[in-house]
Amino acid sequence: MHSRESNRNDASANFVNKSKTRPSSTTPPDSLPANDPAVVPTGSLVPEHEVDFAELDDGTLVDMIEDPNNPENSLFAIYTNRTVQYAATVKREDRVLVPVPRGQGMLKHVCLPRGTQLCASPAKLFGGIVALILACVDIGTSDASLIAAFVMSTWFIESLQIAPYLALVGLPRSGKTTLLQVLNLVCRRPLLTADITSAAFYEVYEKLNPTLLVDETLTAGNRRELFHLLKTGTTRGSVTLRKGHSLKAFGPKVISCTELPNDAALNSRCVIIPMQETNRTNLAKPTDKKMLNIADVLRQQLLHYRLENYHSLRLPKVEGDERLHSRTRDLYQALALPFGNYADLCEYLVRLFETQQEINREPLSPASAAVLRVLYEFIHSNPQNGKCAQKELTFGVNLSLESMQETFRLNAHEVGRALTSLGFTNRKRTNAGFILWLDLETRKRIHNLAYAYAIDQENRFQEEGFVDGCELCKNSNPKPAEKKGDSEIKSKQA
Repeated sequence: MHSRESNRNDASANFVNKSKTRPSSTTPPDSLPANDPAVVPTGSLVPEHEVDFAELDDGTLVDMIEDPNNPENSLFAIYTNRTVQYAATVKREDRVLVPVPRGQGMLKHVCLPRGTQLCASPAKLFGGIVALILACVDIGTSDASLIAAFVMSTWFIESLQIAPYLALVGLPRSGKTTLLQVLNLVCRRPLLTADITSAAFYEVYEKLNPTLLVDETLTAGNRRELFHLLKTGTTRGSVTLRKGHSLKAFGPKVISCTELPNDAALNSRCVIIPMQETNRTNLAKPTDKKMLNIADVLRQQLLHYRLENYHSLRLPKVEGDERLHSRTRDLYQALALPFGNYADLCEYLVRLFETQQEINREPLSPASAAVLRVLYEFIHSNPQNGKCAQKELTFGVNLSLESMQETFRLNAHEVGRALTSLGFTNRKRTNAGFILWLDLETRKRIHNLAYAYAIDQENRFQEEGFVDGCELCKNSNPKPAEKKGDSEIKSKQA
């Protein structure tokens, strides 16, 4: 039985019966010669080893493509020394690498490039993807740009530590399925499905590293299980244990739904694209021959860009990325890495994600909002007080709830849980109960949370003189007290 590998191999390759060789700066032929099968001679005793992608010891990259002469067959695009070669097999000292058969299982449903083409620049490639999206779907340019950046990131999934997700949200007839069809044409190894079981989910990632496109997520048979599966696949190295086996599902995914899942953890992992029904009558269909031809060229350019930049990506430090919150920043870095040498594109993405994180922020629970509101008022009314008793805070929270005509009240334990969820753990138990210490870092966090959730914009806090004497309020857009992560990341191959 053939095995599969998609990691680094330990020897350089000899290409068996090469089909074509071309410099990376020239345009590839429309098809490969039909009379050049490029197969291992019959009777060879060298074992075959199925791979979909391999990086050889000398840096040669071997990636699977569709045979232009026969869509039911798969070939290899082999990139070495800035040159692309095509072959059906790659011979090594101890084995022969062969592509996973095109008609085998799920691979027959996966759209592969039919070769490679040089693109003028990443900006041109990015613009071409944006143009294809806008030709088929009625959405804004900013959202189309985020989607195009997602598409490019799927071609560098081996370089990412966080797998980006897209969530397409809209009522029926808002274009979600059409957009999934477009993504099915240009993402790396897309697999479009209307439903998927737990077993099939892990089988997909065991056999192939796809971009999973799930249509109408909220109609899936077991939504809770699906959401759990989706959350397990965002972080590289994370595994799920099933009956003594460790299973991985790391990879980019797109979910389509009529409303956001009631799952804040999953939503925070997604670039959320809201969609609406359109009255436009001039939208192209993804199945139109012109769109299919454009997508065919884009796939070839994306593969060439992947092979050419696989070892050299680096994310630059750009102004403004420190204003992104942790998970938004993870998503930004995943989508910006393919543009690592082009700071202008990275800066553009930062601006898009600044807007995205404000639109997509999950609201605080009523209990947490009430506690934060009273803390914000307390530190301004008592600027010299270095502590706040939880009992006193509870009393103030309930007075605030009463003044706002809320129907619920909180006890001390519920206030404590709200403090923990807000990240205020600098507390100490005393004979009189818990005390929250209001050191400088805690005060900074209160200000930052009040700004992030617009607590500081409430009328009672906008009155003249409320912030007088508060050094932390002099900056109307406070930055996080502690910035996590390092935007100077590199791809794992660098």
